[in-house]
Amino acid sequence: MNRADVMRLEREHPDLLPLIRTGGLYYLILAGLLAVVGYGLYAYGQQWREGLEVTGMNTPVYWGLYIVNFVYFVGLSAGGILVAALAHAAGVEKFKPIGRIAELGAISCLILAAIFIMLDLGRPERWFHLIFYARFASPLAWDFVIVGVYLAIAMALGYFSTRADLVRCMALLPSRRGLYRFLTLGYTDTSPAAVERDRRVLRALAIASIPAAVMLHSVTAWILGLLKARPGWHSALLAPLFIVSASVSGLAMVIVALVVSRRFLGVRVKDEAIQDLGRILVFTIPVLGYFLFAELLTVVYAGEQASMAVFQEMMFGKYAPVFWFNVLLGLLLPLLLLWRPRRWVAVAFSIPLFIAASLVAQQFRLAIPNPLVGIFPYALGVFLPSWVEYTLIALLAVVLPFLLLTTSWLRTTDGIGIAAALVVLGVLAERTNIVLPPLLKTWLPYPQGSYVPTSTEVVLVLATYAVGALAFIVLAKVFPLVELERE
Repeated sequence: MNRADVMRLEREHPDLLPLIRTGGLYYLILAGLLAVVGYGLYAYGQQWREGLEVTGMNTPVYWGLYIVNFVYFVGLSAGGILVAALAHAAGVEKFKPIGRIAELGAISCLILAAIFIMLDLGRPERWFHLIFYARFASPLAWDFVIVGVYLAIAMALGYFSTRADLVRCMALLPSRRGLYRFLTLGYTDTSPAAVERDRRVLRALAIASIPAAVMLHSVTAWILGLLKARPGWHSALLAPLFIVSASVSGLAMVIVALVVSRRFLGVRVKDEAIQDLGRILVFTIPVLGYFLFAELLTVVYAGEQASMAVFQEMMFGKYAPVFWFNVLLGLLLPLLLLWRPRRWVAVAFSIPLFIAASLVAQQFRLAIPNPLVGIFPYALGVFLPSWVEYTLIALLAVVLPFLLLTTSWLRTTDGIGIAAALVVLGVLAERTNIVLPPLLKTWLPYPQGSYVPTSTEVVLVLATYAVGALAFIVLAKVFPLVELERE
């Protein structure tokens, strides 16, 4: 496309500019992601040749970062379906223009979840055994089926929501006519009757996606929750917890995608859409906090030996920084920042800074009373090893002052995106603590386990993340990520 055509589109169809305009930063990011993916392919070749012995997984820790991220990305896919359901099933018009980004996010997350499953298979070339030799009494088989159904619904939502705009792009971008005809599957009718038919199908798909989402996240939780030999997993509350955390993290992921699309890809996303999603997020975070509290209270009050061992490992052992990151920076701080930043920032800082002061006092044996000890028998600063204390202190000393200095900026849509990103990272920490610590402790006659991810695992995880980011920025140049304005 020559410069004259680009200038004409700028005047007549500015919402098409993200499809045709790139820059040096775009190609730099593209090259960086390709480099990470390439190195990941090299690392995967090593794992393919040598097997899972190149990872840190062992007996009894059979699952590691791959399954943590599988569970995590399955949960993130909930956000796209939630926004699509609000837009098409509930008829919330303000979310229809951004529904496409949410649907693309859901599809991408499900594909990344499938990639992590393939990484976890010791013999990935035998993946078809999951179909031909499935045991339908196993939740793993249930999950295989429901992930396929859910992915099909998400792709159908994406197709019917973009079809009419892709037909328009055929006329406005003739050099891509063949590509867009292929993506529309040859269905190029844009008459009012055809568009209305698409809307009816979208509504039916959005309604069907709600029970499908509940089943997907429930079945994923049952993979863990139905194993009674693992303390920390065998809980009836695990499925509801997965549904809530999936909704919260998925909604936060959509907010992050909207902010990134507007800031770096030039997509025209209205402030009101991001602000409204932020208002929904602020009401869902306390629900997730309640479920986490209820689960932990049940474990502590019952006092079962194996479950208490997992609890101690998660809160005061090597996974303590992950747990407290989730509680302080993944739940508490985003809640207060999204609610009323100016009024509540002092509260947001007072609680973690008090904990930090308690850690310092304990570390240097200062004679400062710690009221937490009298309130809760597992108080911070009593059982934590020094490396955990230093980690928490560094986290609180670096991240929180930065957020304090940018309090007024956090009221903007970019600030909402930062708070949503903290929620996304917090749920990743939550998933890590759900999957890994229970594998270290068992009721079976095994010695206590240990797990340290190898560089191969870390590289493959980062490469898979890069695949998702690469797909997003490439598809942003193919699909209009928001609805085109009607003439």
